[in-house]
Amino acid sequence: MTDRADDPLAAARRLLAELRAQTTEVAHQPALERLDDLLQQAEAQRAAQTDQHVKFVSMIVHELRKPMTSIRGYADMLAKPNVIGALNPMQQNFVETIRNNVVRMDWLLSDLSDINKLSANRLRLEPKMLAFESLRPEIEAAVAGLLAEYGHTLTVEIAPELPTLNTDPRQLVRVIVLLLRNAIFYTPKGTGQLVLKATTTENAGEVRISIRDNGIGMRAEDVARLGELFFRADHELVTNTRGYGLGIPVAKGLLALMGSQLEVESAPGQGSTFSFRLQGIR
Repeated sequence: MTDRADDPLAAARRLLAELRAQTTEVAHQPALERLDDLLQQAEAQRAAQTDQHVKFVSMIVHELRKPMTSIRGYADMLAKPNVIGALNPMQQNFVETIRNNVVRMDWLLSDLSDINKLSANRLRLEPKMLAFESLRPEIEAAVAGLLAEYGHTLTVEIAPELPTLNTDPRQLVRVIVLLLRNAIFYTPKGTGQLVLKATTTENAGEVRISIRDNGIGMRAEDVARLGELFFRADHELVTNTRGYGLGIPVAKGLLALMGSQLEVESAPGQGSTFSFRLQGIR
């Protein structure tokens, strides 16, 4: 996330290397060494600032999660009639509203935490050998409530005898759930027919995972900007849906760690397909 072509320190390092390669005069060496020292100081200062930033965001996320966990716990108890008694319909609606808002705040905190770690190259994968089919229950459970809320359906199609994957199961589920959440939000309520598919590709041992929706779709210029922090397309359904433009950047950052990249096919009014490929093990 921080390896940017326009990074001034990286550009200065490249320029210094070029100057050293082109300059043989002894008289110029002290100036080059002084420039090297200044770059080292700037890099050390940036590293210290990055470390402080990462720690600050981590602390904020941690401190916000504590009261949110308590609020969600009490909301869950209120929703259980055998704990405090039955609620009337209005009270039940209030409790569901509280719980849904806490869940969405937790999503935001998770996205902020991941962006924070990805930006500082602090997020590490924990790869394991796994069959994609084994992730299905966790994926379906993670989006079941949201699917019900929006009135959408999800079909899961997993090809038989897929290659075994060697990747981080928690982060792979996170990528898929982020993409499914995106598809759910930007498909008009009650109309969504989402498809999660895992198949082999023309490349031996490769698995292609895709999420297809029949939602509002995107213009080519919007597709080109996917992955920019806080970017949200200029569409009525998008602007009327609470969001922060962090989900796709997180998904793309996690996929980069997995050695993959996000592929997008979309057109206005024709839905979108988000897909990525992972190398399996036979």
